This record gives sequence, structure tokens and C-alpha cells, in this order.
Amino acid sequence: MKKILIGVGAVALVVLGFVGAQMWNKAMEPSVSLSATSIQEQLSESSELTTSKLDYRGLVRYENGDIDFLTKKGFTMVYDAEVRAGVDLSQASVELNGRSITVQLPMAEVQAISIDPDSIEFYDEAFALFNWDNKQDTTEALVLAKQDAEGKVDQVSMIDQANNQAKTVVESLLRPFTQGENAYTLTVVQQ
Repeated sequence: MKKILIGVGAVALVVLGFVGAQMWNKAMEPSVSLSATSIQEQLSESSELTTSKLDYRGLVRYENGDIDFLTKKGFTMVYDAEVRAGVDLSQASVELNGRSITVQLPMAEVQAISIDPDSIEFYDEAFALFNWDNKQDTTEALVLAKQDAEGKVDQVSMIDQANNQAKTVVESLLRPFTQGENAYTLTVVQQ
């Protein structure tokens, strides 16, 4: 009988030690509070998120003046452009209802079109006797190149790709909150 009581006491001490250790670990874990504001702040820090990029090689013809050889000059310009599209995460809205997170992302848009000045090549140059201002010509040709890149880029599919990538990025950022014993349900939608 004495051996049985000692055995039961030993088992009780082991169980008590195990439960005590679990409670101690739980008490020492840092508590993380999740709020819509904290998620909104994290997304806003990312601000402009570029989620789609396209490299484009274009060709534009520039002409200035009316009379051949006297005032009419022109050239053909080949250039490389980079088009970036994405979302402004500072415009995202976050709702937290119980264990459910809903993030509404703004629609993606073209963020920038930049012409690489080192890539510019001039062909078919036609000079004019009374029209020598080349600085203005180059500036106007760069504006034409930007307009050309804007018009030629298939913006619809690029915007769709940027929207899908933005959704994937936000889901990846918030994935840790959707796992574990206190997991949240995450829904990311485009506005």
C-alpha cells in the first residue's frame, strides 16, 4: 500500500510539474494584439507597391518645321522604357471582425513610365538650315516616347497582373496570422 501511494504521489508530482511548466510557458509568451489599425499601419508603411514591371523598346518619329531643308527637320528615335504598375497600399482599408480579417486593396494603376536615356539611338536625321535648336527637339522627342510607350503597353493585362500580385503579396504578409491555434480567416479583395 505504501508503494502504491508513493507511485501515485510521484505521478501526481510529474503531472503537476508538466501542467505548471505549460502554464509558466503560456504566461511568459509575449501577447500580440492584432487590430485593424496595426494591420493598416503595416500596409501603409509599404506605400507604393510595384507588382508588375514591363520593359518596352519603342520607336518614334519626330518632325519640326514646315519647309524641307529650310525649317523642317526630324529624326527617328529608338528607346527603351520601363513601365511599372502596382497599388498604393496606404489607400487599403482593413476590417477586423472577431477572427476574420478583410483587406480591401485599391485597383492597381500605372505608377511610372521611365525612358532610359542611355538607350536612345537616333536614325534618319534630317537637318534644317534655319532650325538648329536641338535641345528642345530632344525634350519633345522624350515626351513623344513616353506617350508612345503609354499607348503601346497593353495596360489592361498589366493592371490585372499587378492586381493579382498585390493580392498575393498582402496574403503572404498576413499569412502568419492565419496559422496556428488562434488563426484568423483572411479575405483580400480589390475595391
